[in-house]
Amino acid sequence: MLLVGIVYAAATGQAEAAQRALLSGGGQAVELCISLAGTYAFFGGVMGLMRESGLAGGVARRLEGPLSRLFRFEPGEEAALPDVCMNLAADMLGMGNASTPAGLRAMRTMAAAKREPGRASSAMLLFLVLNTTSVQLLPATMIGLRAQAGAANPADIVLPTLLATAVSTACGTGICLLCAARERRR
Repeated sequence: MLLVGIVYAAATGQAEAAQRALLSGGGQAVELCISLAGTYAFFGGVMGLMRESGLAGGVARRLEGPLSRLFRFEPGEEAALPDVCMNLAADMLGMGNASTPAGLRAMRTMAAAKREPGRASSAMLLFLVLNTTSVQLLPATMIGLRAQAGAANPADIVLPTLLATAVSTACGTGICLLCAARERRR
């Protein structure tokens, strides 16, 4: 897309304007990253405290029951459940970056148990959908972005975000379960 923009700018005689926009956009991206560093550090610290206090583990343990009924694990995949729960708990608390290691471990565990290499299992697909659509109880990154942009009340997006992510998670989960049921009938 960037290449198409540059070619178009050169073809229409706007190469200098495209160069200015490219350079200023890069500078703005660096400024945004630096301004968000404090927010990431704060919420990373909160996640560390939640881990140390056992709160994150408690949320993950609370998720084990419902998730063990939701997932149709193939033999051996059920060993990934604790990592699945920790990943989704961190995502729900708005700490997506902190959830990545547990998510990678969960996928590796499920992939190692598969009988068909190169093909994702129903549990892997459902986990991917839940991870992508994750219900956001605390959208920490967006609150941080809104605070940096000078929003009067950066946290006023909590309820709309919770509702939107709950609907997207329910729809994604429903579609996954329907596809898995269809696949089992084959």
